[in-house]
Amino acid sequence: MPVPPPRQHLVVVGADTTAVRLVEELVRTGEEVVVLAPGGGDPGAVADVEALGARVVAAPRRVGEADLRAVGVPGARAVVLLGDDDVGALRLALVVEELAPEVRLVIEMANPRLGTTLTELIGDVTLLSPAELAGPAFVAAALATADTQAFEIRGRLVAAGPRERVTGEELAVLANSRLTGIEAVLPAGPGDVVLGTALVAPPRSDARRSGVPGALARVFDRRARVVVVGIVVLVLLSTLYFHAGGSSWLVSLYRALTTSTDTGDGDLGDLSVPFRFGAVAIQLFGLVLSAGITAVIVDALVSARLAAITGGVRGRPRRHVVVCGLGRVGTAVAAQLKARGVPVVAVERSEDVPGVLEARRLRIPVVIGPASDAAAQAVAGIARAVAVVAVTDDEAVNLEIALVARDVNPRVRVVTRMFDHELAARVERRLELGTTRSVSMLAAPAFAAAALGRRREVIFPVGRRVLLFTEVTVHAGSAAPGRSLCSLAEEGVSRLLAVAPAGGGWDWRWADRPVEAGDRLAVVATRAGLARMLRATKAVRPPAGTPGT
Repeated sequence: MPVPPPRQHLVVVGADTTAVRLVEELVRTGEEVVVLAPGGGDPGAVADVEALGARVVAAPRRVGEADLRAVGVPGARAVVLLGDDDVGALRLALVVEELAPEVRLVIEMANPRLGTTLTELIGDVTLLSPAELAGPAFVAAALATADTQAFEIRGRLVAAGPRERVTGEELAVLANSRLTGIEAVLPAGPGDVVLGTALVAPPRSDARRSGVPGALARVFDRRARVVVVGIVVLVLLSTLYFHAGGSSWLVSLYRALTTSTDTGDGDLGDLSVPFRFGAVAIQLFGLVLSAGITAVIVDALVSARLAAITGGVRGRPRRHVVVCGLGRVGTAVAAQLKARGVPVVAVERSEDVPGVLEARRLRIPVVIGPASDAAAQAVAGIARAVAVVAVTDDEAVNLEIALVARDVNPRVRVVTRMFDHELAARVERRLELGTTRSVSMLAAPAFAAAALGRRREVIFPVGRRVLLFTEVTVHAGSAAPGRSLCSLAEEGVSRLLAVAPAGGGWDWRWADRPVEAGDRLAVVATRAGLARMLRATKAVRPPAGTPGT
């Protein structure tokens, strides 16, 4: 007997790592979730989603209207379309809009042109890109600014970071970096990561732009400098030689310059015959050195031009960031680093990847070759880089890149994209390969907030954990009214920052009182803590089938 489609539920189309994290976010808030898995989905992701308590429905790789009806899209509150096929997402979005014009639609999309077209066709749609959402966290980790972040909460500018880098009024203790795991965030005791009202100093990048001196140094490299030094030495020795032949110092210098560079009138009639033969030898040496410097400069200019055309590395970059992998995430990270004025070199295995064209359009040098290969890393200048960001779509390759990079340059800062949360924790703790980040963990809160119609959360990473800054509204019919404000927050998972009564302004020095319907709460919480607070403050829906549903 077929299972009847649910109502007022959330539908997620796609079964990948982002879907797993998204379902985890939604289930924790008490939502009923149905996942439609095109082509059966990733087996591991499907198993994880089912373990979270969501219902999974397999579908053909090309999802159609019948498949969307089978998961109850006409009665759903929101539909989230995940995947890397923008055209397929556009097609599905139009079908969903026909089936349920009032449904809230959230779409993973990378192409902004298609996204603009979609927003013109469909009204209530939110377009999100996991790469763009996660990119700032990778950039901050690469530039060692991940420990500080300035943002706005309900009209007030605040700053989060280590106590020594945050000043002004201290609003909350966020974490204790000396602890590990979930115990590190929102501790009951003291902590060294706090929320204040200002940063001691704006974060600075360790990477330096080379500017004009660096450009000249790339053209006049070591070979050119050796030849120039040779010419200078030849001119000095020739000056002494002609002076010994009876010429004055000024005339000797003139003859040395003209003879060494084959310029001037070549009049040496006042010299004896032996000195004239010496002058010929000087001229021959000068011709060799002049030809050498001409060849070096032409080679440098031609190489620079070829590098500009093909997008390759020119010269020997220093104090730059190497981005390994030009998929969606790598391209976003490289573009954001470039926008911040940080020198970037990208490494990609295949020249056919769309990210290579985008990097070259942004004038980012690209090395074509396996990013885990020591030779490719040498061309990219990892030995002289300040950071390496390994963001390919293969977790094993990212780990190999990190190991090779740390072997080549023990001082380089390594940021690795990891999918397995448990493995990432062990890599950070045991192998000491630097910072690890998960795109799905960074992006899932934004997708969940859009699906539930909440305001976008501000994400503050604490190691592999994430703290969320957001606003929660107390609804009539929820379990919160009548409870005290202090009882809504739980040590270790959530903390109340400010309170605003219905129609009133925000109070950052609030006193404990009974909660009333319509109260707005500014909170910082873990995913689990926010889920509990949302369950306590949202209205309880009557069972399906009762009047009014």
